[in-house]
Amino acid sequence: MSIGRRDFLKTVGGVSLAGGLFAAAAPAAESMPPAVDAAFGFADDRVPMNAANLCPMPTVVSEAVERYGRQLDADMSHVNRKRIESLKEDARSRLARQLGVSADELAIVRNTSEANNIVVQGLPLAAGDEVLLWDQNHPSNGVAWDVQAARQGCTVRRLTISNAIHSIDEAVDLFVGATTANAKVISFTHISNVSGFRLPAKEICAALRKLGDFHIHIDGAQTWGICDVDLRELGCDSFSASAHKWFMGPREVGLLYVREPRIGQIWPNVVSVPWGEDTAPSVAGARKFETFGQRDDAAIAALGDAVAFHESHTPAGIERRASALARRLREGLADLDVPFVSSLERDFRSNVIVLSAPRENGSALVDRILRDYGIIIAAVGGLRLTPHVYNTEEHIDRAIAAVSAARDLLANSDGP
Repeated sequence: MSIGRRDFLKTVGGVSLAGGLFAAAAPAAESMPPAVDAAFGFADDRVPMNAANLCPMPTVVSEAVERYGRQLDADMSHVNRKRIESLKEDARSRLARQLGVSADELAIVRNTSEANNIVVQGLPLAAGDEVLLWDQNHPSNGVAWDVQAARQGCTVRRLTISNAIHSIDEAVDLFVGATTANAKVISFTHISNVSGFRLPAKEICAALRKLGDFHIHIDGAQTWGICDVDLRELGCDSFSASAHKWFMGPREVGLLYVREPRIGQIWPNVVSVPWGEDTAPSVAGARKFETFGQRDDAAIAALGDAVAFHESHTPAGIERRASALARRLREGLADLDVPFVSSLERDFRSNVIVLSAPRENGSALVDRILRDYGIIIAAVGGLRLTPHVYNTEEHIDRAIAAVSAARDLLANSDGP
């Protein structure tokens, strides 16, 4: 069922690349990165299209995890463990360059949820302070704030954004209008995992900066690895993400970016090795947020191999290719006239594509599509399909055919 490397380049070169995640002008086809589907080892009847939850690692990365694990088992000496630590620092520096920030502003944590909670639990808030959230935030950036409010006495408020809006200005105005004089934190998910709606984060941050000195936190779980993003340009104070999603990296590895002036304002959740012996940390910058004691050293060491994969294909190239595949999928599904949860507006769409489906049919839809078409998707927010660079046009067409064959389970949907 799969198509060859050369055929894929021919076919994807003919796809219009307009309408990518940041709506950039379409580049010439020859600027596309080399085909990457051959770099992964999944079976043709187990095609992953659930990047919003979990991505396969490129074979070179999964082999690196195993290799570093074997090396550690064979030699647990101080010298060898220091070598592994140096690989972590090298990966941090290269990630910082990709994201447009300094290495001292990046903490290598375990996942987005942990990164979110470092911010949630670490920011000092008091009675009367307000936290403004988007109502589509992930629980680690939503319920976690409710728990903290119950502890500290602050207030949590949520805003809703309708799919009926048609402009970036409308979305920005909703945030500006919901921000009060008591607001201390504005925290939102960049791209919703339940609807695929992409907030205009840069524009929101710029508008909020004009109102006051809020802490702006962005959950980038659906951003890192699929969007060519410059965090400095984005304008947030902190940003969280997981390597196991779109970055296609080792599991239980994530990142937390904290803008340098904000690092001292956030208390760490865990204080252990290598914090040091005093109340002030001996480690530099955001590293104070990753003093968890023993970690999975092999997975952290392999982060550098994942970074190298992105360097090879470039974040911009990955975004262009993945966006072209998402556009093919979105247009094919629209041609079926199936009900969408996701916005079809250019400014708000993403690679997270969600169709409306009755909740009670979710498992049956996922099981049928895997059984009959070999495509792994999810029942989150409806029926969620999230293609990435390891997918091919044949995978996309197969997914469209699978949805068409399962239309009976999508009918009469009331949405997520």
